[in-house]
Amino acid sequence: MTFQALGRMQQRILHTRADCDDTTLFLELMYLGELAMKLMVAGMVAAVDDDRDRHRYRLEHGLVRASGVGDWASTLDDLLTGPAAATLAPSARTLSGELTKNYDLALDSCWQTEAVAGILDACRVLDPSYASDAKRVSARAWARHFAWLRNKTRGHGATTATNCGLMAVPLERSVSAVIAGFGLFQADWAYLHRNLSGKYRVIPITDTAESLEHLKRSNDASLSDGIHVVFDTPRPVRLVTSDVELSDFFVCNGAYNDATYEVLSYVTDQRKHVDAADFRFPPTPLPDSETQGQRTLEPQGGLFGNLPPRRSDYVGRPQLEEELTKVLLNDRHAVITLVGRGGIGKTSLALEVLYGLAGGALAERFLAVLWFSARDVDLTEMGPKLVRPRVVSIPDIADQLVELLRPTAAQDKGFRKVDFLTEQLGANHDEPLLFVFDNFETVLDPQQMYEWLDNYVRPPNKILITTRLRDFKGDYPVEVGGMRRGEFDELVAQTARHLGIGSMMTPALEDDLFDQSDGHPYVSKLLLGDLANLGKPANFRDLVANRDDVLQALFERTYNQLTPLGQRLFLTLCGWRSAVPRLALEAALLRAAEEPLDTGRAVDHLIRSSMVEATRTPDNDEFLTVPLAAALFGRKKLQVSALRSAIDSDLDFLRLFGAAREADVRQGLMPRLRRLVRAIAVKAQGDAEVLETNRAVLEHIARQHAPAWLLLGDLYEEQQDARWLGEASEAVRHYLEERPEDSSAWTRLSLLCRRQGAFHAEAQALVSRSTQPTSSYELTSEAAYRLNQLYADNQLQTMPDDDRTILCETLLDVLDRAPKGELTATDLSRMAWLALRVKDDARAKRYIASGIDRDPENIHIKRLAERFHTH
Repeated sequence: MTFQALGRMQQRILHTRADCDDTTLFLELMYLGELAMKLMVAGMVAAVDDDRDRHRYRLEHGLVRASGVGDWASTLDDLLTGPAAATLAPSARTLSGELTKNYDLALDSCWQTEAVAGILDACRVLDPSYASDAKRVSARAWARHFAWLRNKTRGHGATTATNCGLMAVPLERSVSAVIAGFGLFQADWAYLHRNLSGKYRVIPITDTAESLEHLKRSNDASLSDGIHVVFDTPRPVRLVTSDVELSDFFVCNGAYNDATYEVLSYVTDQRKHVDAADFRFPPTPLPDSETQGQRTLEPQGGLFGNLPPRRSDYVGRPQLEEELTKVLLNDRHAVITLVGRGGIGKTSLALEVLYGLAGGALAERFLAVLWFSARDVDLTEMGPKLVRPRVVSIPDIADQLVELLRPTAAQDKGFRKVDFLTEQLGANHDEPLLFVFDNFETVLDPQQMYEWLDNYVRPPNKILITTRLRDFKGDYPVEVGGMRRGEFDELVAQTARHLGIGSMMTPALEDDLFDQSDGHPYVSKLLLGDLANLGKPANFRDLVANRDDVLQALFERTYNQLTPLGQRLFLTLCGWRSAVPRLALEAALLRAAEEPLDTGRAVDHLIRSSMVEATRTPDNDEFLTVPLAAALFGRKKLQVSALRSAIDSDLDFLRLFGAAREADVRQGLMPRLRRLVRAIAVKAQGDAEVLETNRAVLEHIARQHAPAWLLLGDLYEEQQDARWLGEASEAVRHYLEERPEDSSAWTRLSLLCRRQGAFHAEAQALVSRSTQPTSSYELTSEAAYRLNQLYADNQLQTMPDDDRTILCETLLDVLDRAPKGELTATDLSRMAWLALRVKDDARAKRYIASGIDRDPENIHIKRLAERFHTH
């Protein structure tokens, strides 16, 4: 199997071997060995599972700062034998065994002994006594020996050409054994790029990447762009970079500073500096969260619990508290989700309700409340602070549950903590438990964990979740949004007193704060703190924009979990500074899409993630807005986004709808659509292609909002062209498929058909209009007149007799149902003519007689009577 990241370096050596001297060949082989070692380590680090002790981050943090290959060899030892070894993916443990198993150097024949024997032979050219006692060896020792050789030659030595020639042969044998033998280099490696459609472009780095083929189809995977290696699942190799064309491979090469670190291509010797933001924070143990549950169960009110302390500065939110209380105490909902933006008050609301009920109704309902915290960032008065989550996986939850409940069976041999957790979730007993999972979005796989918990929990036990993201089904969601104005005013008054700025607060300043913060409690408190530091009133929008730490803490994780399509939609909304019709946003992205895009699902996800807010008008039209803090975060992202040019094009399209203020939103979608159609009509006057270019997106809008078909009909009709006249008819037909009761649209369709000479279709439209409940008898009589006229002009001759008969009899049946006295003599004359058309003379005679009774002087009925009596 060819592993391109190494194969290209091997090809380089093959091409230069014939013309290079011993020294050059040796150095080339050393480059190949370095690359093989770094890929070995980087790939194995990718196999380390995320855990609350951040072992993978600790290893990566050290490697971006590594000063030489010796640090890479030490990291490999740490990874294979240190605490991180316990967090390796199960399917990577076979590879770990390949590197850690000891072999007899003299007796065992395998790639490990060949690799180590070769590197030792090369080292002993420089020091004949080097590792002379090596008898049983493991492959991980190869990295350490290679680092020694590198430091003695390329690093700090002045190696002679003779020695280079002597070392080249065993070195090549050693490095080749590692490349050909180590299982990691036979695994599936690929560069993944996620398209807007949600499908992935899979570019294999090995010969094939069959285990990743499913990503080319629609799927729910959420993988970052970049190089991945497959263990049990695709794992990002964060220390190796490339592009979708695999034009080159770059490996982490140290040279770290606070902003960047260096990556190096061993094939082209090109160097780049990449953003080091992901590795900025030290890997030292983090403090516990201030909302982490207590380590033991204690009496709390009338039940047992490990709840963290409630907030002393909590401001009541009566409606939310009432809703949460109701669902906590009923028997219907096993899983309840408090969902909302970061810092919106989900955790404090949960604690307030739980403490408030602990002495009464909750104690009657549950034996204990068990609090599990996955929080990894505390939003403090001084800003966001990293903390250590208590649980991030199901085994972590099981560990804490056993720690809290201390079952006697825990001492038994074979006791399984996860099995105990499933038993407690599903136990149907008189002492049920309430499980609370705080900051659920920060566990390793929220969707998988939710499905697992939902599968095992059984009433009367319950689960309460707080989360920023909610893609769950089967739960009862409680939406936590910005504070109501009364709640917000209480929060401001309380915080201003605490900060000593009560005299500075004016009604106008409070109004501005409410508008700019969207009632967000954490943002509001931080802005008041900034105001206190300044000692004078300031522009709150500017204060928010300057708090990069807050914006990142509130939105970065949620943004990173969006699909590429979701990110583009979000950034487009952030680039637009007013409410956007949902249909307009979806249409903007569909204009130039090369494949179908599920924009509706992406918008729904943005709303569920609280990155975007939706407002519905009385006509049920949906408008989207981005809260200020999220919008400022998005605009910073937009400045450096690779999608900037595409988003600018989307914004140009949205400008055709015009900016929508609050009053405009109340008027609904149609004024925005009229503006759009007018703008396109103006452009189409000077460029016939404009209409064709925008047609697909306009029709997409109309399929979602039926009245837009009539606007399209206007636009097409204005073109004064036979082809577009036909398109106008089709647009009105599409509208009538959704709104068949609209008599005026049937009238319009009939007139369009008449202009095209489509008389059969005109007659069908007139009759269809007459059968609608909203149609009047006057309109039906008009239809009878026109149908008679078409007969007289021989315009229906080619229509089948049965079809003509059905049209006439349908109109007669409708008119026959008219209340007595509703029809005029003229109406009855038209009905008589229709009866004659279908050869029903008796029926025609009745209509004539009724017409004469109604108005014997009516000219139409008199002539018809005279004519009838002559036959």
